[in-house]
Amino acid sequence: MEKKMIYLVEDDQDISEMIVILLTEFNLDVKSSSTLSEFRRMISTEVPDLILMDIMLPDGNGIDECRELKEGNDFKNIPLLLMSAHAQSKIVVQECPADGFIPKPFDIYDFMTQVNAKLSKAS
Repeated sequence: MEKKMIYLVEDDQDISEMIVILLTEFNLDVKSSSTLSEFRRMISTEVPDLILMDIMLPDGNGIDECRELKEGNDFKNIPLLLMSAHAQSKIVVQECPADGFIPKPFDIYDFMTQVNAKLSKAS
């Protein structure tokens, strides 16, 4: 069985490293970027099975990027989970069509439950 590919867009290096280690432990491939421009380069070459995206990024806003991805045809069916320490999930869901929201700091089990649920729907 082919490994699932996850794109992680997170500018906090410690959080990014922890998520990469966690997902790799669950036998998932992870490509991470700390900026939206880096993410856009990655997604133009390979389509992931899931996108995990922080809301507050150095070169843009995850909510705006989510809206753009979900309104276009190329990536609208890729599950996208937004993450933030600053936003309330109800507000986020109203502002963009994300497939879920992970508040930071997050519980590892809750995090993996959401990731696995989205990956199983995507397959």
